[in-house]
Order: sequence, then C-alpha cells, then structure tokens
Amino acid sequence: MRPPLHALQIPDAEFVVCDVETTGLSPDHNRMTEIALVRVAEGRVVEKYQTLINPRQFIPPFITELTGITNEMVYSAPDADEVLPAIRAFIGDAVFVGHNARFDFSFVDAALRRAGLAPLENAVLCTARLARRLVPALAKKNLGSIARHLGISNPRAHRASGDAETTARILLHFAGMVSEEHDVADLGDLLSFQNKPVYRVTTPPKNFLKLQPALAALPHEPGIYFFHDARGHIIYIGKARDLSDRVHSYFRYNVGHSEKVLKLARAVASITWKTTDTELSALLAEARAIRQHQPRFNALLKSARAYPFIRIDCADTFPTISWTYDMEDDGADYYGPFSSRFAVERALEVIDRIFLIRECDGRITPRDTATPCLYYDIKRCGAPCASLQSAEEYAEEVQRVRQFLRGRHDSVLNGLRAAMESRAEALDFEGAASVRDRLRDLERIVRQQRVMARSVRYQNLVIVTLARRTFVEVHCMKSGMLVAQELLDQRACTRQNVRTLLSESFFSGQNELFLGGKEDIAEMRIIASWCLTRRDESVVIEADDHQTRDALIDAVYAAVRGLGRDEAPARFAERA
Repeated sequence: MRPPLHALQIPDAEFVVCDVETTGLSPDHNRMTEIALVRVAEGRVVEKYQTLINPRQFIPPFITELTGITNEMVYSAPDADEVLPAIRAFIGDAVFVGHNARFDFSFVDAALRRAGLAPLENAVLCTARLARRLVPALAKKNLGSIARHLGISNPRAHRASGDAETTARILLHFAGMVSEEHDVADLGDLLSFQNKPVYRVTTPPKNFLKLQPALAALPHEPGIYFFHDARGHIIYIGKARDLSDRVHSYFRYNVGHSEKVLKLARAVASITWKTTDTELSALLAEARAIRQHQPRFNALLKSARAYPFIRIDCADTFPTISWTYDMEDDGADYYGPFSSRFAVERALEVIDRIFLIRECDGRITPRDTATPCLYYDIKRCGAPCASLQSAEEYAEEVQRVRQFLRGRHDSVLNGLRAAMESRAEALDFEGAASVRDRLRDLERIVRQQRVMARSVRYQNLVIVTLARRTFVEVHCMKSGMLVAQELLDQRACTRQNVRTLLSESFFSGQNELFLGGKEDIAEMRIIASWCLTRRDESVVIEADDHQTRDALIDAVYAAVRGLGRDEAPARFAERA
C-alpha cells in the first residue's frame, strides 16, 4: 500500500510533466490543440505521451505564428473525447507538474469535466514558482530563460513535446537544488516550498556586513563549513560540492527560506571551513564532524535522504527477506541501497515470485504434525515451516537470492538449469517442471530489468572519483568500511602507485573492520549511497570480481588514468 503522497521522499514520488498548446487563454472558452506528458520517476524520465487534438475551433493566426500548429494540422487529429481517457490514465495519481502549472492543469481539468470523466485532484507542482525561489537573480522566469540559464537546449520551443521535456529536465535539476541547498527531502516539503514567501528586504541583516570578508573568501571547492555563534560555539555543520555557492545561499534574502534557516542565518557570527578533494570526502568529513560537535541546528535542519535496503535475517536458520530504511548491527545481511521504496519493493516482488523463500514467520514443526501454508500450495515456498524443505536446501535457495541481488544472473540461471536436469534424471518430473517455470520467469525478468545490489557489510570496493584539475581521489573499502583514501594525479600516477595503495588496503591480511557502532553504519550508508547516486562521476570497481591481484590493479589503474578524460562534467572542467 502506498504511503500518503506528502509523506513520500522526493525520489519515491512520481511526477507527470504536462504542457498544452491551446486556441487561447480561457479553459472555459478555448480548447487544447496539442498535449504532451512526460512521466518522471526515480530521478529520470521513464515514459512519454504526445498527441495533436482537433479543437473544433478556429486557431487564430497569432497562435499559429507562436506554435506552428495550423488548422490543417489538427483537421485529421482525434477529438479531445477520444484521447482524454488515455490522458487521464497516464496522469493517474502522480504529481501534476508544469511551467505555470495552473494554466496546463486548468485546460486538462476543464476538458475532463466536459467529457464527463473524473476531474484532476492531483497535487500540483509549478517549476515557475520553484524558479522564483531557486534562481531569484534571474531576471526572467519564463521557460526559455530558465532553460538557457541551466544549459538546457529546447529546439522545439512552443511545441508541447519540446516544452514538456524541457520542463522535466528543469524539474530534475530543481529537485537536486532543493535537496542540496534547502535540505528538502520529502514531497510534502517540496510542495510547500514552492509556495513559501519570497523575502525581499532593502537592508541586510545585522550580521551580514561582519560576515562579508568570510563570504568573499569562500572557495569554489568541495568541503565542509562551520557556522559559529557569538561565543564561538559551532551551531551548524554542512557539506558542499561548492563551498562559496552553498554558504552564500543562506544569506540571500530574496529567496524562500524557512523560518528555521532564517533563524540560523541570523545566529551566525563567524564562518570557518575545510576544503576536501571531492564531495564524497566532504560527506564523510561532515558526518564525522557532526558526531564530534553535535551542533544544535543540525538536528533542526538536516533531513537526510534515506535509501532502502533489502534485509536477509541471517540469525534465523530459515531466513526471511524484507526491506528497511534502517541498518543495524544485528547479524543480518543488508543489500543496497536501492534508489527508492518502489524500486526495492519491485526487487522483493521478483524475489518472491522466483525464489522459494518463506514469506511467513511461522514456526518450524515436525513434518507429521504440520500443514504447509498457502505459499507452498501456490509454489512460492518450499514449506520449511512444515519440514518439507531442509535447512541445507533452504540455504542454497538463499544463496541464489544473494547471487541474484549481486547481478550474478548467469550463475543463478545455470544453477536452476542444473537443478531441473537433476530432478528430471531422478524422474521427479513435477519438480523439474516447477524449476523450469521458475527458470523461464527469471529469464524474462532478467531481460526486462536489472536488479543489482551489494551486501553492504561485506563489500570490497575501489571508488575512483573526479577531483580538481587532473586529479582523482581513490577510496578503498574493505568489508564495507573505508580503509584508505588517496589523491592521485592522473598524469603522474604509475601502476606501482596503485599497487602500493591496493596492497595495503586489500592484501595485508587485515581482519574485518566493522565494529558494530552507529558511526560505522552511518559511514557505510554514505559510501553505499554515493555509489548509487554518483555513478556518472565515479568508477566503482568490485575487488571481489577480480580473481588476481594484477587484474584488480589493472582495472583501478585504467580507471585512474581514464576517468573524465573524454567527457568530464562541466563543473570539473571549470575548475581546471
């Protein structure tokens, strides 16, 4: 069951971006000539819909001049009544998004009402309203001006499909900005943020002039910043990929800050900072500094994004599998993170359909006194609760789930094929047919989607991340914990440099480093989440995938030398 819409975290929410072209400005007297819808989920565009519509009205010449849509173009187009059921179904209960969203919303809603269909009751998000709060210095807030400001091209401006796709890209950019600069994590806060008052004051706050030297000295580099009160106490710690831009954002009084942020900004008497080589380093440094100093404003302002994990309860002889936002030192295996609640639920749905893992928490009872549950009857469980499946057989099934979660689809498929052949040879044709059906389902699902996660506690990774100029930062993780962090010059780095770093990290005979503390878990989550959300800025190499030391060294050396050479993100190019 879906949680209340406003309670969703932003990446868990579904948005439908809409743009309409019309014969005029009145939804009661004018009609739509074109509509485009773009579905955004899990931080990306996943589906599109577009159609011309015969408005049964004359299209004025000035509309044709603006949009390029002529009366001849819509003559053979479907009437609104023909396409409105598909439009209504496409929108569903997603958040309705538009640039000047009320205009698009009112035309679609009026058309639905005229057709006798269910009206729109969706939450509405307006990218123009967001722009007034997120890019206040931009003189014009129309779609073209914002797109140019953000470096988004729109070769089909004033046509519904081009404007809807451009608005979708602006939405994704703004979603990152509200999270990064305003600590907005859930949908309810995002919807409220668009309506926050835009403060415009003629005189700066009392502390602004005193802070000017520090603000002017802030570098355009990643790092962590410290806000101090008049007594020198640290009252807030934050991280930034650009210290200057992030810290300045607190003191721009023509944007829609919350009362908490305004209160913090007024309380700041001095600012200090530490630069880091990458944003990942800043994230780790921020977490450690907050644990050390526990500033009073951090608890009030920080609304950290939580990523879901799949949990395998290893303490049980017959483990159950579930999902959770929380990692604990409870002996369980945690796989992830997944990009959203719905992504992890889909992965569990696949696992429940394909693998014989028990979905109940029933007690294990002797075979002659127990009755298998419904899941056994529908072939979704081997009935260990009725002792129809041994602990060894169940452990093999759990191992297949682990391999599947790690993307080892071939080994899972081969294992199922071997099991099918073995049962057929033993004349267990019913069992062989059951495995065959599971094998077919799995092959279809593997073709349709890529389910891939990691056991967070036991992962051995090398993360190579772009830093400044020609440098990269290498993070080595062993058993889920950070064991080494080093800045390397891409031009000067040698294979021996990489060999030394990896030898000390992975081949020195260290024991597992996880000690079970909350600090360890927090650090694991930060690094695991980085691997999920910053794939375009990093190369993540699984050390366990490389059977020899030389193979791992070669892979890391190639990543160090090659990362960002062909198409580095703009912000790295600017620093160079």
